[in-house]
Amino acid sequence: MKLHIGFRPSIVVVLLAIVTALLWLVTCQAGTSTGAFWIALLPALFYTGLLGVSCFALARIAMIERWMDWNSPGRLLILAPHEDDCVISAGGLGLRNARLGGAVRIAYLARDENPGLPERRAAEARAAWRLAGLGESDLQFLNLMPPLESRDPEKLRRASVALRALIDDFHPTAIVMPAFEGGHIHHDMVAALISSIVTPADCFDLFEAPEYSPYVSLLNTPHRVLSLAARWLFFVMYVGTPDGVDGRPVLKVRLDRDELASKQRMLAAFVSQNAPSLVATRSYPDRLVAHGPPRHRRYPFDFTSSYLRLALALRQRLPASIIDRLLPVQLGTIGRMGTITDWEAEQGASSGR
Repeated sequence: MKLHIGFRPSIVVVLLAIVTALLWLVTCQAGTSTGAFWIALLPALFYTGLLGVSCFALARIAMIERWMDWNSPGRLLILAPHEDDCVISAGGLGLRNARLGGAVRIAYLARDENPGLPERRAAEARAAWRLAGLGESDLQFLNLMPPLESRDPEKLRRASVALRALIDDFHPTAIVMPAFEGGHIHHDMVAALISSIVTPADCFDLFEAPEYSPYVSLLNTPHRVLSLAARWLFFVMYVGTPDGVDGRPVLKVRLDRDELASKQRMLAAFVSQNAPSLVATRSYPDRLVAHGPPRHRRYPFDFTSSYLRLALALRQRLPASIIDRLLPVQLGTIGRMGTITDWEAEQGASSGR
């Protein structure tokens, strides 16, 4: 039975420090001429290295993350590929804005391909947002994204027109969209499409919401680094919050205790998406990254020198079960497993894979 630590990275560092100190105590008590000394020395050095990496990750969290206040009503447009994504990315922000008297519009852009699930997921989304005081007219269910395993440049072109019309109709003061991070192809499609249609004349704040990604970096993904380090405690599982992929500051929306509890209840509405897991792993204050000027990116991160590519290469040469235990990672972009999103390929390939 593992101890689950949610969103408290300092606890991981403290536990690693305790284990490291105990190992050095054992090492110092063993005589240098005995075999016990060398047996104790190697793990002591290993955990000292883990502790150093974890301390650096904790320092990076302090450097990258900062609080964001939202105290005035606005016109908030939340773009979500799938129904649960809206609450994960901006449930607290949508709730806060609605309670302040602002307008909130949620648009769902990808239809579930499994029979019966689109209707069920739509009903769950309505139930979730009723807890925030939103009604049927505040939610739109669209079918703009290609099927998960397909490439359809023409449908993407039609989607960009529809998204532009959606923005112009609602006149938002702020938009929250998925991050272009390589976690899910539909998330990346939405992010890339919005990036391609915004212009300097647009008068709204644009935010990306990181959710999950196979990217690992000591500099840019400190929570993921701590999660990997915590695996070597064996009795601990660290559930960290999402990181960005390029070092931009991560803004944490400041929510009070009641608002966080409301976000948990909203997540619990998504029964078809494993609601208990969502509540346990996604009930953190909303995390956003300011988009900044429009910019073109073909890939969410450099695949050639990535942790993901190393793990995939090792899985081809060694037992996959061992590599998955030692180097756990999502095996590529969902919908493009084994590799990551290539936006130029999505725009230029013929329909079908």
